[in-house]
Amino acid sequence: MNLLSHRFPVLAPGAFALGAFAFGVFTPGAAPARADVEFAPGVPVLVVGTPGVAEQTALDHLARDLEKVLGRASPVLTDAKKIAGRPAIVILAAPGPAGGGPAGGLARDPRLAAPEAHGMRLIQTAAGPRLVLEGGGARGLIYAIYAFTEECLGVPPLWHWINWRPQPKAGLALPDGFERLHPPPYVRWRAWFNNDQDFLSPWKNARRENREAMFETILRLKYNTYEVETVVDTGGSAPRHTPNAEALAAHRHGLAITTHHHSPLGSRLGRRLEHWNRFWTKMGRGGDIPALSVKQPAPLYEYWRHHVETAVRAGFECIWQVTFRGGGDIPFWQTFPDAPPGMPARARVIEEMLARQVAIVKEVTGNPAPLMRTTLYNENSDLFAAGLLRPPAEPSLIWNFVAARRDHFPAADVRGFKAPPDLPVGYYLNFQFTSSGSHLVAAEGPWKMAANYRVVDSLNARPLAFTVVNAGNIREHVAELSANAAMMWRFADFDAGAFLVNYCARYFDAARAPEIARLYRDYYYAYWRQKKAGLPGFDRQYIFQDLRYARAAEMLLKALREGARTPNPLDGHPMDNPDTGSVGYFRVEPEPGDNGQLGAILRGTAQSGAAFAAVAREAERLRAEIPERNRWFFDQNLRVPAQVMERLNLMLHEIAGACALPAAARGEIRAHLAAARAALADAREQLRSTDTGVFAHWHDSDEKFKINNLLQSLDAAIAN
Repeated sequence: MNLLSHRFPVLAPGAFALGAFAFGVFTPGAAPARADVEFAPGVPVLVVGTPGVAEQTALDHLARDLEKVLGRASPVLTDAKKIAGRPAIVILAAPGPAGGGPAGGLARDPRLAAPEAHGMRLIQTAAGPRLVLEGGGARGLIYAIYAFTEECLGVPPLWHWINWRPQPKAGLALPDGFERLHPPPYVRWRAWFNNDQDFLSPWKNARRENREAMFETILRLKYNTYEVETVVDTGGSAPRHTPNAEALAAHRHGLAITTHHHSPLGSRLGRRLEHWNRFWTKMGRGGDIPALSVKQPAPLYEYWRHHVETAVRAGFECIWQVTFRGGGDIPFWQTFPDAPPGMPARARVIEEMLARQVAIVKEVTGNPAPLMRTTLYNENSDLFAAGLLRPPAEPSLIWNFVAARRDHFPAADVRGFKAPPDLPVGYYLNFQFTSSGSHLVAAEGPWKMAANYRVVDSLNARPLAFTVVNAGNIREHVAELSANAAMMWRFADFDAGAFLVNYCARYFDAARAPEIARLYRDYYYAYWRQKKAGLPGFDRQYIFQDLRYARAAEMLLKALREGARTPNPLDGHPMDNPDTGSVGYFRVEPEPGDNGQLGAILRGTAQSGAAFAAVAREAERLRAEIPERNRWFFDQNLRVPAQVMERLNLMLHEIAGACALPAAARGEIRAHLAAARAALADAREQLRSTDTGVFAHWHDSDEKFKINNLLQSLDAAIAN
């Protein structure tokens, strides 16, 4: 069994076993069953070599976890003589001596030499029993430390997010010859991207412990790359080559750095060119800020070079983003005034800019084959699918494809492309979407995730070189983030259903894990599929995520306010703009007998609302049967999301019902709107019910769904 894929055995309540060994309570002086070595509370930790900053942080967490679980602080030592004859945990932060040295002759395990391979093994030495933790490189050692705390101490990877409390143990017993080895992952680079952070940012900035919790979770799930918007601090008082604080924090935790798909070489222009303007002001140009130009790009090249130089000075391990887009998440031709008008010419400009960026990275780093990626997002995806755009033919440049816009499935560029055998390929998948995706609660699910990656991985015989997952505020998507991490490590044998059973056994209740896993599936399949799937294997290709409910409600209320009576009130959304590569904001496709979009909304929300209500009822029943300590996380990860979606369906159903009435039926319209308001207010209170403990006030900073604004719009509609 490989616990990197989080496949935990289904056990009796309260039990926890791990393959060849078990741990639990033992009485000093008594012979523990199936164990030859006892690690008592206060077991010493011997560090061989000199840990780096990131490794030291993991070591601090090891000491913390040992004390939490075993009830006594463990001394962290560097002198093996002080623990002669006693069992100890050994951290191989550097290769051990060939023999007879202060570490008792320990040497590295050649099976763990590959990057990020890691494990633990119990060996008998002349100085006493040693549980050796080691890994390939710094991250391998970090993963080994967290694997030990998970597999031997029972500290779950999501402990920060689940209201976890340790179950104290009187000691740890391991059988002679115990070992647990984790080979390197299938996907070499596994990136974590927090895009929307309206809930996350206030929380992580409130306390240093919260920010640390985020990075610890990333590493416990065994991601290795962190995506940021920029690598440079462009603030007015910062020196020129000051690195971005978020990137620097990720680097200090041992993570590689990559940047957003609108951030070439770690730079940003800004929606109003604020980053561009600040840079030139800082460079002493004042009011003489160069104009953006594709015909005279020298200032642009200087800007990019500065960002590469800053990252190199900071010592960042980078996967350089090679891209060319506009000031924000838009095509470059909407920002650069001298952009050519035709798509073929625009594609040629992008190709020229990508080639120049590759040259800059090589020049600044001195590396003839730097690790790079280009993200084929939005308009770049369309240009690629049309055969107009091809990135530079660089052996170290990863062609990073992207899930389709609004709904997440492989786009036309992926489906129409057969990658050359030697081409490194990557994939970017959203578990949310800024304006129309899942934001308050999860929606995509592990089956859809797995189906996406299988398609892209099949482009050639090489394993995926890079993956990045966007989860926004994190808390809403921890199950999906866990599934993603598991799949990237053990791609071939990943099974979404099996993963969920083991996830539920780990976090809720082993005996009822199959029932709870089935309920998770019912939850994901309760979403309204507003358009029929067109791809094999993607029966949930199109789903109506929670932000769509908010935006659809706004459009329906606007139509009601303006007296527009139309069966298709969702047509003409402001973001349905072909020039930006938009492919449909809502994608509501009426079925026969629906009477347009309005009828489809009434039908779809009725069906989806009933399905979510059934999930919520079953969750209520199961909640009473799982251990009390796990109910809080069960509420916030499954029961409350089902309730929220049931209420959002009711809200939109009632607003659509009001829109379907003639204007003269004022009393009935008002009754529908009042019911919609009550449903939305209920959804808000259900979300707030999870805001306890460390997550108090989590939902106060709602800037995306905008529940309070929508409630005010409903109040105004009722009054008028």
